[in-house]
Amino acid sequence: MRLKSLLLSICFLILASWAMSQTIKVDGEIRPRAEYRNGYKQLLPTDAKAAFAISQRTRFNAFYGSKLFKAYVSMQDVRVWGDVPQLDKGSSNSFGIHQAWGEYFFNEKFSFKVGRQELVYDDSRILGNVGWAQQARAHDLALFKYEKKGLKIHLGLAFNQMSESLSGTGYYISMNGDGSVNPMAKNYKTMQFLWLHTKIGEAGLSFLFLNNGMESVSYTRDLSGQVTNTEFETLYSQTIGARFTPTLGPVKLAAAAYYQMGKVKADTNSLSAMYFALSASFKASDKMTIIGGFEYLSGRSSKDAYENPDQFKSFTPLYGTNHKFNGHMDYFYVGNHGNSVGLIDLYATLKMKFGKWSVFATPHYFMAAADVYKPKTVIKSDFPEDSYETMSKGLGIEIDMGVAYVPQKNMKIVLGVSEMIGTESLAYVGKGHYTNTDQYNSNGTWAYLMFVFKPNFYTSK
Repeated sequence: MRLKSLLLSICFLILASWAMSQTIKVDGEIRPRAEYRNGYKQLLPTDAKAAFAISQRTRFNAFYGSKLFKAYVSMQDVRVWGDVPQLDKGSSNSFGIHQAWGEYFFNEKFSFKVGRQELVYDDSRILGNVGWAQQARAHDLALFKYEKKGLKIHLGLAFNQMSESLSGTGYYISMNGDGSVNPMAKNYKTMQFLWLHTKIGEAGLSFLFLNNGMESVSYTRDLSGQVTNTEFETLYSQTIGARFTPTLGPVKLAAAAYYQMGKVKADTNSLSAMYFALSASFKASDKMTIIGGFEYLSGRSSKDAYENPDQFKSFTPLYGTNHKFNGHMDYFYVGNHGNSVGLIDLYATLKMKFGKWSVFATPHYFMAAADVYKPKTVIKSDFPEDSYETMSKGLGIEIDMGVAYVPQKNMKIVLGVSEMIGTESLAYVGKGHYTNTDQYNSNGTWAYLMFVFKPNFYTSK
């Protein structure tokens, strides 16, 4: 019914565009991707076998625009080939809304955009749409926008609930074992951000303030173990920082710094985390671009976690497009590596373009930002000085390579391969927490082949 209603609405908008000065655009996306995973996101145990699967994203998009308001609807189906029966009755429920928003223009400079929408700001480090993921990311929020030449100011406001209720606004969310909220576990309860971007000559300067409210849940039980009371508390953390993008002749620079503070655990205001990044992009010719840089995301060691359990030093990139940054194999900050030892990423990229073909290669060298300790024995309640050993802070080297072919404007074919040369420290701080070197494969391989079709079904003149 949702698809039928959408199609009827689109037909009505097309007819209306013929009679009035409005813009209508209807397009889509079909994106199947095959992936070979043999050490993707974490080093595998020595007896584990490689995985292979084909996933697909399918979208149907409709845009309406006039001088008074704009509207956009993006219907999306995400599935793995084979997870839906051939004789499907529609019970799989994989079809849903990725975006559905309307934007009203008070005047040429000030507008109000409300509904489910993607947030893409600056380089997508803190707020991005995670376009690589088949499902991508969108937020339910209200966005106030003030834009004029040389200045943009955006204010976003969000408040989430699991469902409508007659009393209370508690929002259930996953938590870590120590009682702190896992910032990657689920949605925020409430979020507000203020983003400002301005021009200084040819350079760009952005400021971001983001207040992130994650719900904490505590229970009171009777002697039989039955829950007698449930209490909710919204824990607020703040991210504040800036990004500066000057240009020096053929070299484009980008520098960013962010600081996080506030609560991630009840009864303590102890979050103190930092992020620094610097990159330089040099366009050697029309066909060649060279990029180099580094990132620093603060972290805390396992020893520090034991000795100071109420202090959190790990920076979280929150709602950014993390796949874009610390290696395409997603070992860091893609649903993992949260509240861990942090990361130092040194990288270089070579991009080349030849007509309809483009290629790239990016080596990364990863290090832990905090010290890495491994217990000598499994100790659950104590961490004496002689129970752990110091490990190397080096986590490994990843090499990402890819080639893309664009036969025409609305079609692209992409082939990529990545290799991780990991260390014992990487195996330990990853999901596996392997304590013996013979339990894991030190190398990981990942490869993919992706086809992207973006047909334009209709655009009004």
